[in-house]
Amino acid sequence: MPKRHHPYAAGGNTGWSIGSNGLTAAGQSELLKDLGRQLQHSYQSILEEPAPDRIGQLLERLERTHLRDGHKDH
Repeated sequence: MPKRHHPYAAGGNTGWSIGSNGLTAAGQSELLKDLGRQLQHSYQSILEEPAPDRIGQLLERLERTHLRDGHKDH
C-alpha cells in the first residue's frame, strides 16, 4: 500500500499560498504585520472575556505549586 502524504506535513504545504512569494523581505514583513493586526482585531473581544472559573482555579493552583516549589530551591 502506498504511503499517503499529509498536505500539512513539513515541506508539504504547497497546496495553498497567500501570494507572498514575489514580495521583498520588507513586503513580507508588512504583510505579516497586517495579518497580525487583522487577527488581533477579529479576536480582541474574545481576549477580553474573563476566563472560565475552572481555568482560573487551575491557574491559581499552578501558581501556588510554582511558588511552593520555588521556595524549596532557596
